Amino acid sequence: MSTSYDLVVIGSGPAGYVAAIHGAQSGLKTALIEKKDWLGGTCLNVGCIPTKAMLHSASMFDKASKLAGYGVKIVGADKPGAITLDFPQVNKRKDEIVKHVNGGVAFLMKKNKIDVIRGTGRLAGAGQVEVTAADGSKTKYSAKNIILATGSKVRELPHIKIDGKDILSSDHILYIDKVPESLAILGGGVVGSEFASCFGRFGSKVAIFEMSEQLVPSEDFETAGELAKALKKQNVEIFTGVKVKSITAKGGKVEVQVEGEAAPRVFEKALISVGRAPVTEDIGLETVGIKADQRGFIPVDLKNYKTSAANVYAVGDIIPTPQLAHTASAEAMFAVDMICGKKRTPINYLTNPGAIYTYPEVASIGHREQDLKKEGREYNVGKFPFSAIAKARIEDAADGFVKILTDKKYGEILGVHIVHAKATELIAEFSLGNNLEMTIDELAHTIHPHPTISETVLEAAHAAKGHAIHI
Repeated sequence: MSTSYDLVVIGSGPAGYVAAIHGAQSGLKTALIEKKDWLGGTCLNVGCIPTKAMLHSASMFDKASKLAGYGVKIVGADKPGAITLDFPQVNKRKDEIVKHVNGGVAFLMKKNKIDVIRGTGRLAGAGQVEVTAADGSKTKYSAKNIILATGSKVRELPHIKIDGKDILSSDHILYIDKVPESLAILGGGVVGSEFASCFGRFGSKVAIFEMSEQLVPSEDFETAGELAKALKKQNVEIFTGVKVKSITAKGGKVEVQVEGEAAPRVFEKALISVGRAPVTEDIGLETVGIKADQRGFIPVDLKNYKTSAANVYAVGDIIPTPQLAHTASAEAMFAVDMICGKKRTPINYLTNPGAIYTYPEVASIGHREQDLKKEGREYNVGKFPFSAIAKARIEDAADGFVKILTDKKYGEILGVHIVHAKATELIAEFSLGNNLEMTIDELAHTIHPHPTISETVLEAAHAAKGHAIHI
C-alpha cells in the first residue's frame, strides 16, 4: 500500500465512498480512510438502509391483514391473532440487507483499485493525513488533494441522558429485540416521523412530541398536515408546539415530563430524534487553518466545495447543506470534478429533492408555500388528489396529493410537494424537470401513461393552469 496519493478521502459514507470511486474512475490514485469496521457510513449501516428495510416490513405486516380485500384468502387468517409479527425475522432481514449492500461497497473499492485504510484519519498539515490504527499505531500519508467526508452523528440534548436501553437514539432503536408496547419520540422531524410510522404499524402506542407548530417542520404545511392525519391512523399521537422538560428512566419505564403538565407521561421506551451534528471535532482542522462555524459545520465555496485550506475539500453532512445521502453523493462527485479541472454548473439546491419514508411517503423540491407567502411572491397552486386516480385505487394507495407551486407570470415551477406511497419515486420527474427549467406548460403537455400513479402529476399540472380534467 502506498503512502502517497492524488486523492485521499476521509470517511466512507455516501459522500466518501462515492468521491473515492469517482476519483479512481477519473484517473486519480485514491485512498479511502474509515475508522469503523464497515464501509458505507451512517446511511448504509445505521440510517437510510436499515430503517427502510424495517419500514418495508411494517408495510407488509399492514397489508397482510388486508389480503382478503384483494381476493387473496389464507385459510384461518380471519381468526384473531392469526397474523402476527415475527420481529426477530424483521431484524434478521434488515441485517442481511445491510450486510449484502456493505459487501457491495467493499467490492467496488477492489474493483476500482482504491486503497482502503482502516483507522481514524486526521489532517496533519498541508497535504498530509495521519491515520491512527486500532492498535494505536500512526501512519502518515501525503495527498495532492483531500476530501473531508466524515459525516454526522446523533445530536444529543444536555438535559436528557441517552442510555441505549430505555432512552434510545436512532442508532440504538435499530437493535432492540422486541416491539415496545409504548414509545415516546422526542422530535417530529424526518427520522422521528419514520420511526413513528414504523413502530406504530408494528403495534406500539406511539407519541411524538415536537417543539415546532407542525410535524416535519422542514416541509410544506399542507403535506405536514396530510402526514399527521395518516400517522394518527397508525397508533400515533402527535403533540406539536410542546416543550419536553425532561425524560428519565425509572424502573424499566420512561417518564416524559411535558412543560405545563403536572404529571409525567409514562412509556416503555423513548427515542430522542432531534437531528444530527456534523463530525468535525478531532479531525485536524486546526493544522491547516480551517475553522468550523458555531454549529460545527465547515464553511466551503459552493461553487467548488473548497475549504479555506489549499487542496482540501469538504462535502456531505459536515457542510451547511441538506443532510441527505443523495445530496452528499452529488457534492462528492462535483468536488472530484473540480479537482480534475472539469467545468460544471454549480449544484442548484432548489432542485435537490427531500424524501421521507413514512407511510404515506413525503417528497418535496423547491419552495414551500409558506415561504412564498412570506416573500410576498405571486404564485399559483395546482393540487390533485390520488383518490381520483384509478391506478391509485387499484393499488390501494389513494391517500395524499401532488401539489405544484408555479410562478404566476412565467409559469416557472417553484416548488412541488407530494404525499403518497410512492412519493419518493415520483419526485424524480421534477428533479430532472427543474434542472432543465421546465415550465408548467411543458409539464402539462407531457404525455403520461395510463393507468399509472404518475398521471396525478399531469393532473396537478392541469390544475395549476386552472383546468384539471378528472376532478
